[in-house]
Amino acid sequence: MNKKIALLSLSTFACVLSMSSCTSVGEHKSSSELYYTNSTHADSEEYKFLRTVYQLASDEVEFAKIISQKGGSASIKSLAANLTNQYGGVLTKIDELAKNANVLIPFSAASKFELKGGLDSAQSSVLEKEFLKHSLHNQERIIHQFESVEHNTKVATNRYASEILPALEKTAEETKALL
Repeated sequence: MNKKIALLSLSTFACVLSMSSCTSVGEHKSSSELYYTNSTHADSEEYKFLRTVYQLASDEVEFAKIISQKGGSASIKSLAANLTNQYGGVLTKIDELAKNANVLIPFSAASKFELKGGLDSAQSSVLEKEFLKHSLHNQERIIHQFESVEHNTKVATNRYASEILPALEKTAEETKALL
């Protein structure tokens, strides 16, 4: 009887120990509570901002990388390099803000960037024109998101939005000039 109790106690202890050691899920090292319940420290405005900007900025970086390889115009390639650097920095900061607010980024439902049908084999001039239209549209959406959280109650988010917004608006104007 003592052996059975000892074995039961030992197996229970091993089970509890193994389950409590699972504090991260996947490669992003998020807590299991966050992963399964999606409880965050972000209000709805900040939550939407973090997710939307992350997705749009990721798309901008991916399309800019494609243009850097396949584009023909030096001014378009220069814009693409600028966008890659600028939005790469935005992604880094958004990732940091998201971790502080317990928001999962990237999230599993996020779509991966893909060129629209036929653009992968299109001439560089057609691809560049589509890049400028797509980029300007995304930049305007990103700027709108930054404007909406510029007065957010979270100081870090508010401060970052106020700091980066003028640079984003300047880049959007440069994109419009090329269009």
